[in-house]
Amino acid sequence: MISYKKNDLGCTYTFDRTIFKVWSPNASGIRVQLYKTGSDSEPNAQKLESYALTYDKNTGVWSVTVYGDLKNLYYTYLVTVNGVTRETQDVYSKAVGVNGQRSMVCDLQETNPKGWNADKHVFVEHSTDAVIWEVHVGDFSGSPSSGVSPENRGKYLAFTERKTTINNQGDIPTCVDYLVNLGITHVHLNPVYDFDSVDEAHPESGEYNWGYDPANYNVPEGSYSSNPFDGNVRIREFKSMVKALHDAGIGVIMDVVYNHTSSTDSCFNRTVPDYYYRKYDGRYLNSSGCGNVFASEKDMARNYILNSVLYWAEEYHIDGFRFDLMGCIDTTTMNLIRLALDEIDPRFLIYGEPWTANLGENGISFEDATVKENAFKLSSRVAMFNDSFRNALKGNTDDASIGYIQGNNHNIYYVISGILACSSDTFLKWAKKPTQCVTYNSAHDNLTLWDKILKSQNITDYDTHDENIIAMNKLSAALVYTSQGIPFILAGEEMARTKHGDHNSYKSPLSINAIDWERVRSYKNLVEYYKGLIEIRKHYTPLREPTTVTVSNTYFETDGHCIAYTIPNITHGEWDMMAILFNNSHNVAKITLKSHTTLPHSWVIITTGDKSGLEELRRIDGNDINIPPMSTLILIDDKSFDRLKDSK
Repeated sequence: MISYKKNDLGCTYTFDRTIFKVWSPNASGIRVQLYKTGSDSEPNAQKLESYALTYDKNTGVWSVTVYGDLKNLYYTYLVTVNGVTRETQDVYSKAVGVNGQRSMVCDLQETNPKGWNADKHVFVEHSTDAVIWEVHVGDFSGSPSSGVSPENRGKYLAFTERKTTINNQGDIPTCVDYLVNLGITHVHLNPVYDFDSVDEAHPESGEYNWGYDPANYNVPEGSYSSNPFDGNVRIREFKSMVKALHDAGIGVIMDVVYNHTSSTDSCFNRTVPDYYYRKYDGRYLNSSGCGNVFASEKDMARNYILNSVLYWAEEYHIDGFRFDLMGCIDTTTMNLIRLALDEIDPRFLIYGEPWTANLGENGISFEDATVKENAFKLSSRVAMFNDSFRNALKGNTDDASIGYIQGNNHNIYYVISGILACSSDTFLKWAKKPTQCVTYNSAHDNLTLWDKILKSQNITDYDTHDENIIAMNKLSAALVYTSQGIPFILAGEEMARTKHGDHNSYKSPLSINAIDWERVRSYKNLVEYYKGLIEIRKHYTPLREPTTVTVSNTYFETDGHCIAYTIPNITHGEWDMMAILFNNSHNVAKITLKSHTTLPHSWVIITTGDKSGLEELRRIDGNDINIPPMSTLILIDDKSFDRLKDSK
């Protein structure tokens, strides 16, 4: 089928005219229908003129120029294929009305909040410098404990409120101020494009969804805006959210779902029937597990994904992209996305899930799928979640099985491989470099880390302060933040976030999903532990090494329940040597440190099972180390520690 390479499809607005362009080579006729409002149920709803589009057989594009100022009018296309006419919103919509059924003619310049033109991307030099915190817009501020004003709770504008505190009590920061204090570098937002599953017209219903059911890829979701009926508002408020995070020094990562659409009754199928989906023997393939899979390998589908990513990067200043079920997308497309973003700035983050929901229904060869086995075919800056490390740490995601942090040593080499970001020739290698590995132990899917630990220990008190449970959580945190790769956590993991055992809360109410900011107070020691680990990671370059230099220089020792390793450092102005030791048993363990270089005679302890940070906790001599039960030790050679302390 003929393809079109230019990036001018959709509507292009100017004050005196608007150009409408649609790619649909198999259509026999297309008209654009104008409306006064985004739905018929709104006041002053009115059907306006319609205009026939003209076909260019050389490009497959239908187009028409409508003169006059059409700003803020809504429109659909009437597309006739094989004698059947169907009405649809624009595949290339940049603005829509309520629930996304009608596109809107929009002057994007007028959606820019104050100071937007001066807003800049927030990047880290290397992806391994990132510290990622994954959150759903509604979860972030949906609880009254967030301290966010009632009208902004669960909305984009919650991110613009500063100096919020738990229940507005004035003592403990929440939301953006909390994130600044915690030290994260990036907020990863669960889907914020326009999705189908929440009725934007009736917010009083309290509907909730994660949003992995795309309707309009290039438009912000309306239920997170203050007014979903005006297509300008969601755009302006989304940009305000991004700018507020940038102003706080925090980058924004967008969760994108180009592997499937909400259903096959989509604007794609209404415009070019069956082209954008993979089919076999007349049926839709289903590697996404959602009834369809997007055909990323086809020219116009690939172009669509590329242009969509670039649009969010440039129009909305998004700093990175997380690809859902990336195994459904072909490796060529993922490499082209990397190259396209590199032309703007090579520091954009790209990572995703290197799997599908149903590989046998993928419709492309296994060799072409973006899965871990094909990581060698990808740019080393297209990263993948390391699920084997995740499962080795805590056990399978939703059952009562146990992993290393609960005392199971059977998969200890998967733990060591994960510490090395699966980029060492010695241990289960699949990543080219640490930049290709996302190191994590929890995400929006499945049980939260806290709930998983509780289930594995047969505990149902989700507010427990059991010391062993907290110790397991801390072990997990220390393993993630001292490992190579890109560290990633679910929002609230650091405050023992619970969903009360709900392992698939994609449509559960906010009472289950919203972050309970009171837990920052009740689990203060755990929060401070995470904060200290993040500080240590930022202060020791080898933990963030984008190449395999640190991987090659790390010396491991294991003994029963213990994992210990030493990492030397030649970075000027930093500590010279770090030793990291884990003990997952309930007894004191002893292990002898070794290194590729000379070890110090004395060490400064900066992390124990109770506390973590940049300050000296105590000193020990020698390299035969006793590790307390269920704990982590991080040691710094005493000479460089003292030298740097004295130089301050």
